[in-house]
Amino acid sequence: MSRESFVRLCAHFRITYMLKDSKHVSVEEKMSMFFMMIGHNQRYVVIKRRFQHSKQTIHKFFYEVLDKMMLFAKDMIVPTSFNPNPNIPGHNKRLRKVFKGVVGALDGTLIHAIVPTAQQDLYRGRGNGDCYQNVLAICDFNMIFTFIVAGWEGVAHDSRILSEALSDPDAPFPFPPPEKYYLCDAAYAHTRGFMAPYRNVRYWLGDFRRRRALTIKEKFNHAHAKLRNVIERAFDVLKARFPILNRMAPFPLATQRNIAIACFALHNFIRKEGLSDDFFTQYDQPDVSLQNSHVHVNGNEDEVEAHATASDREYMTKLRDEIAEQLMQNIE
Repeated sequence: MSRESFVRLCAHFRITYMLKDSKHVSVEEKMSMFFMMIGHNQRYVVIKRRFQHSKQTIHKFFYEVLDKMMLFAKDMIVPTSFNPNPNIPGHNKRLRKVFKGVVGALDGTLIHAIVPTAQQDLYRGRGNGDCYQNVLAICDFNMIFTFIVAGWEGVAHDSRILSEALSDPDAPFPFPPPEKYYLCDAAYAHTRGFMAPYRNVRYWLGDFRRRRALTIKEKFNHAHAKLRNVIERAFDVLKARFPILNRMAPFPLATQRNIAIACFALHNFIRKEGLSDDFFTQYDQPDVSLQNSHVHVNGNEDEVEAHATASDREYMTKLRDEIAEQLMQNIE
């Protein structure tokens, strides 16, 4: 975060969330200690040496700031206006004119977690190894997150998380209006509001670097992947800026969830401020090399069928075919 963004953020927390100076610790120092934790992944002992405060003081102010961050997140992570205007910031404006109803991209990402031994099987990543929490997110074409659900077990299927999010009354899902939709990968059902690629057809961008798209379905999948790539780039900006998401500190699981939410909110704040930022500059390129391993495709669509009717699936399949035909005609 630039110095100017940090100054603006501290002023915003003073005014809007009533974060106050303590007797010996200013708001700026509280925020600095918090950012040392999430932005540099430093532990209490390092921060104690740097700021000359006791571990108890650092702990107290870390949680004070984190509590305010939860209020901040409610203001920063807000649903899109569902305006599909291709003139909004972002790449691939020509493709967005073809995908007329697209309003963003949806995907899941794995965030490292420290989990009690008795619960590790639930949080273990796909395969053996570290534990993770699974986070579902939606972002617009300016890499701003418009919805997130954090704290799910690492083994939870992406489609199950979406299905639960759609029916959660405490966090209403921003379901797109008729004729508008999010782009998602093949781990999700292809139904009204969610456009997935053709199955059993090349999809990932790397596949097309070796051999160009040939068939109508491949051309659609290539265009779909180019547009949906925005959320992969947004995840990479997030994890590059906040190393704690790649190697979590040993906090309680609820705190780990809240740290993830705070990072998403801060990501949005920095983007919305519009100031020069090295991470966004690096990942603003649509063909940037991504380091993520958070995309997991599963051929099983059954877990999300609860929110999909036959007519919804038929409508979306027809729309996908129409877009594929238009893409083929544009190329010819």
